[in-house]
Amino acid sequence: MNLEQTLAESRTVIRAMLSSWHGVPALLCDRHFTVLESNAMARALSPGFAVGMNLARFTFLEPAVDREHAMYGVAADQVVTLLRESLDQHKGDREFREIVGELSAKSLGFSVAWADDTLAAKSRDLIVFDKTPVGPVRLYYQVLRVPENTDDSLIVWAPADEDSRQALERLERTR
Repeated sequence: MNLEQTLAESRTVIRAMLSSWHGVPALLCDRHFTVLESNAMARALSPGFAVGMNLARFTFLEPAVDREHAMYGVAADQVVTLLRESLDQHKGDREFREIVGELSAKSLGFSVAWADDTLAAKSRDLIVFDKTPVGPVRLYYQVLRVPENTDDSLIVWAPADEDSRQALERLERTR
């Protein structure tokens, strides 16, 4: 089986898994952090998790993103460090150059974070989603590398506390 077949098979299985996970926000991204698949719970948390959305572009260029939010800097730094980590792991292809070039030209925040090589990628951390239909939700995320497919990452969230668990249950009922 060649690399393209392995990628396609891996993505098909993960897409099926994601669609069956109710109450568990999750998404699959490629090495450029473009969303390949997301489940309804993830999309209910953020429009940035729509299929086809690039998380770096969304974070730094989307006008609706609240860059004054207390958690924005942490989230933005993680997007940059995860993108840099992926670039270090893979060769800098045309799409990487386009993303980094566009963000460097259009976002001072990205340029500053990209230049800061002291920032470390975290495969898990806490993030607060304030603008959900059920109010704020505090979630831990985990970035998981897909076995036999180094191009993709699975990002899964879990409630950080009882209030957030209940908020996710309410969010599930509103979909």
